[in-house]
Amino acid sequence: MGFLFRHAGPTRAFVEAALRAVSRLGIAYATLWDVIQANCRAQFTADDFSFVVRTLSKSQKDAVSLVALLSDEGERDSILDHDLLYESVVDSTGCLQVSAAFYFYVLTRRVLKRVSLDERVLTDYVAAVLLAFSRTSQLRGPGDQDNPRSFAYLCDLMAQAQKSSPEQAYLVRVHMGNYALFLSGMFADRVNAHEQRRGAPSLDYYEAVGQSTFRSVAGHPQSRRTNLEVIFRMLGEEFRRVRMALNDLTGTLLHMHETPTILIRPA
Repeated sequence: MGFLFRHAGPTRAFVEAALRAVSRLGIAYATLWDVIQANCRAQFTADDFSFVVRTLSKSQKDAVSLVALLSDEGERDSILDHDLLYESVVDSTGCLQVSAAFYFYVLTRRVLKRVSLDERVLTDYVAAVLLAFSRTSQLRGPGDQDNPRSFAYLCDLMAQAQKSSPEQAYLVRVHMGNYALFLSGMFADRVNAHEQRRGAPSLDYYEAVGQSTFRSVAGHPQSRRTNLEVIFRMLGEEFRRVRMALNDLTGTLLHMHETPTILIRPA
């Protein structure tokens, strides 16, 4: 499935949809059953590469061929960092025909580089987390797919991890780290508002939980088997910087356009 993003793209609509979920449930609940992988670039579509070629062809010195994009991974990664691509994504006033994976990767890459986090594999993972949580219709707690209202709070996840089997506890803890990152990164203002009005956990709490959780799961054998160990260690060490980068992403995009529209194109 591809997406036609009008104006600023999906982020405002994504945030608003998630906010509705937050309003319904108090604090947003858990997400996908499967462990998220660092595979955002692997989800790019033919439309994404066509968008790159069209965008860079506007500048003769920056023009690239589709062959170069598809055949040389290093060249492709360098091209994805081009300023023209980022500017075309955020400044578009028409329909932006790119996948959600491409959109989140380009934006996440830019804000992480601003805080000197240049590892592409980290961008791949963080963008994949945003992509997964943007699919609000798929939100579920690990091991409880039949109950979309489960795990409204981090403390619920902690309790669930303590009474789960080792394999299930790993899934719950990975989700807990992702959830702490998503909520504190994309909804920092709402976390602060909940703290002030209701005495709910603060951003410092989410940071502490996220850091400790990612450090814990980094050493799990399953993380090594799925090539997530290094990424989880980076998130354990740099959780705050990643969180602040996502705050920057949200703050920038929510002020660009008033009424962006998402048009989903059939596969």
